[in-house]
Amino acid sequence: MSHTNRPLVVSLVLTLAMLLFSGCKTPERKPEPKPVPERVPEKPKRQSFVPPTAEQAYRLQDDCTRRGDWVLKNNAIGLALSQEQVSRYNLTMNRCYVRAEIHAKKPDEFGKYDYSTYLFDGQTAELLAYYIYKPDGGRAYLGFGCPDVGCIEEKVSACMNGKDCDPQ
Repeated sequence: MSHTNRPLVVSLVLTLAMLLFSGCKTPERKPEPKPVPERVPEKPKRQSFVPPTAEQAYRLQDDCTRRGDWVLKNNAIGLALSQEQVSRYNLTMNRCYVRAEIHAKKPDEFGKYDYSTYLFDGQTAELLAYYIYKPDGGRAYLGFGCPDVGCIEEKVSACMNGKDCDPQ
């Protein structure tokens, strides 16, 4: 062997030795990643409702009464009819509700005209529900997703009596 080939041979021997000593290893299999459970966002905690003081409750009811008067003043009816309103501040819902009733002015004419009851949101003057008894026995109603007039009467009563009231 000549001196010129010696570095080539040494290099080849070293390469073979490295291959032999390193061995053929199969690549390690990484474990499958475990699925991470989807994070469910926490519901925001409702702040507990702090009831108003007696003075605040008086002011809220007084304001609600003024709003009820405003609803009547802005409601046009015929000469033969009369209207009245009852307004209540509902502490449970923290809302003012106004129930307006429209009926014949004279009691002996009640059978001649519709007897209507409407529930308004006192803050927005939005009509939330109504039911109407017609002289011929017919009925009309809308609100609360109710299937009949009796259901609406109960819901309106609940709103006006300080119970849970969700017209939507």
